[in-house]
Formats: sequence, structure tokens, C-alpha cells
Amino acid sequence: MKILASLNKMTCVLIISVVLILSIQTEASSIDQECKWLSVDQNSIAGILTMIGKRVRENHNKLITWQGKIKIVTDSIDRGAIAERTFREEFKDDGQPIPNIIIEHYEFTREFALDVNKEMLYEHHYPDRPKHHIMDAGTGRELQLKKHISLGSVKNILSSDYQIHCGADRVRDGVAFSRMAVKQVRPEGKLTCGSGLYPVFDPRETMRVFGNPLWETLANYIAYINKHGPSSTFQGYTIKVEVEECNVGDVKKYKIVLPGVWSGGPKVYLSLTLICSSQAGFNVVSYSQTAYYDKILEHKTWKYGLFSGVYLPVKKRAVRYDPQGNLNSESTYTFMEQKVNKSIPEEIFTYKNLGLKDGDKFIDKILDKEYTYQSGQLIAVEKKSN
Repeated sequence: MKILASLNKMTCVLIISVVLILSIQTEASSIDQECKWLSVDQNSIAGILTMIGKRVRENHNKLITWQGKIKIVTDSIDRGAIAERTFREEFKDDGQPIPNIIIEHYEFTREFALDVNKEMLYEHHYPDRPKHHIMDAGTGRELQLKKHISLGSVKNILSSDYQIHCGADRVRDGVAFSRMAVKQVRPEGKLTCGSGLYPVFDPRETMRVFGNPLWETLANYIAYINKHGPSSTFQGYTIKVEVEECNVGDVKKYKIVLPGVWSGGPKVYLSLTLICSSQAGFNVVSYSQTAYYDKILEHKTWKYGLFSGVYLPVKKRAVRYDPQGNLNSESTYTFMEQKVNKSIPEEIFTYKNLGLKDGDKFIDKILDKEYTYQSGQLIAVEKKSN
């Protein structure tokens, strides 16, 4: 029975990998099948990019408040030497051969509330499974971590001036029995892992294709086109912007191909293909990043819905590959219970929404004070004199 179970797991992994690849191909082919793409005149490219950037920005600016949940399912894959190093460093040696491929599967939910005008952001993320499921793709066996990793609930509140982070303070048998909230000054600029604070999830970033908003990225390409034309040569590399359009009923779509360079290691020239649809307020509904040697490195798709006059995603899918074209990760985002431009209770952005329980700590690094949470109130703790 164990052998049969192992074979079933391995077969399941192989099927999942094949389905992921086929679904990406089906997605891409369905978009092409429904469209008869026609090249636009090169003199019209800058105007089309300007229109798309303007429409996306207008839609973005309509968003005043946004509340909801996102169910996220992710599979990540380590191969070869990376899988071997990961296994030696993080997993218990079970006496069986070192895996050549390690697959990690985890599911979690993000609840969020955003008030743009007040510059307030609340997020609560928590696992939907008690632990990550990690397995050896070659044998189907489940791998055991050397150290238990707590997948507990974490809450964050972000304002223009400060951030509050609340998570497990003490854990026993994988269950938090004490929490601690820490309030401190928010550093300038975007939060990163090196900023000393936890990066706080902003739901607006789920719509972004690049680091900057789409209209800013397109504006940079428009400036280059206005100066050099849609096609030119730079350091021996052809810089060319191409745009095609199609009409399906009342829906207009544009396929935009932009040049790019991957700088995460050895320089790799890229082709960035975006499809924007009027059915989504001209937001991007498909994005592919392809290396010059015809290997897809990244592929994303979005499905949009209309909420109180604002186009917002209802589904997102992101797939990444290594430089050789092997699947690295696949994530699916399902948006639920969305409320747009509705009033948000003020308590959402206060310490009363952090999930604190009697006896938990609240540390205010701005005021250099410590509190104990008791019966819904913060009780100041007197510091001991040295």
C-alpha cells in the first residue's frame, strides 16, 4: 500500500506539472484564436501607449477604499544542486536518496483593507493548511523539516507615519499562546526586507506588471520613441516597440511588445509582451517575459471584474521559469468578498483589530513605552529602574 501511495503521489506531481504547462499554452492560444491581430502604424504607437496609460491611471485613481480577501495557492520547485543544498540544510535525513526535485505547496489567505485618502492599510495573513506540504518529486515521499516553522497568523497596520506588526511571541507545539504587537516609525520609501520592518502587502500591487505603475513604465518607452522612433539600435541591441490590435465584438485589445534587459545575473535581453483589454479598463490581462533564445521566463494572467465603476482583479495567475525553461513556481490568487469605495470602520486600523488577547504585549517604540493588553485596553507597564 505504501508503494502504491508513493506512486500515486509521484503520478500526481507529474500530472500537475504537465497541466500547468498545457494550461499556459491553452491560455495563450485561446487569446490568439479569438483575435486577428493586425499591426498598427508605427506613427500611432506612442498615441496608443499614451491612451492605455491614461485609462489605467484613471481607473487606479477611482479606487478610494478597497476591502476583501485573497486566497493564494503556491507551488515552488527546487532542482538539482539547489534542491540538494536545500535538503541538506533544512530537512531531516531519512536515509533515502537526496531528492533531485523538491516541491513545496502552501495555501494561505490575505485579508486587507485600504483607505487611499487616509493612507491607511490593514492586512491579515494566515495559513489555510496547518503546515507546508513538501515532497520529493522523484519518490513522492513527504520531507520533514529539521526545525518546526510556525505558520501562524500575522497582522499589520500601515499609515503614512508608522507601522504596527503583530505576530506570535511564544509558540508551543506549533500553536501561539502569546502575541506581541510592535509600533514603530515607518521608514521612508517602500518597505523591503532590509528596512528592518515587515513589508506590508498592498492589494494594488496585484495589478502591477512592473515595479512602477504601468503608466509610468509606458511613459518611459514613449519618451524613448519620441526621441529615437519605435525602432533603434543601442549598444548593438535592437530597441523595438511593436503594437498590434484586434477587435472581438465590442472588445478592443492591444498586444504590446517591449524590449527589456534582465539584470539578475548575466545580462539577458528580453521581449516583454503585454495584452491590454478594454474589457478590463485597458489593464493588462496577459504578460509574458521571453528571453532572446525563445525561453519563457515569466507568464502572468489576470481576470478583471467591475466593482462600483472600478476594474479590479478577480483572478490572477503567475508562473516563473528558470533560464533553461524549467518550471520554478506557480501561484494562483483568487479575490473574494470585495468591497469598493465603501466606508471602513475606524477600528479596523487600530490596535483593537490586531487579535491581541489578555496578557499580550504592545510595545510602542515611538513613545518608548510598553503596554499589556487587558479587557480591550492597553495598560501601561512601568519600566523597572536600574
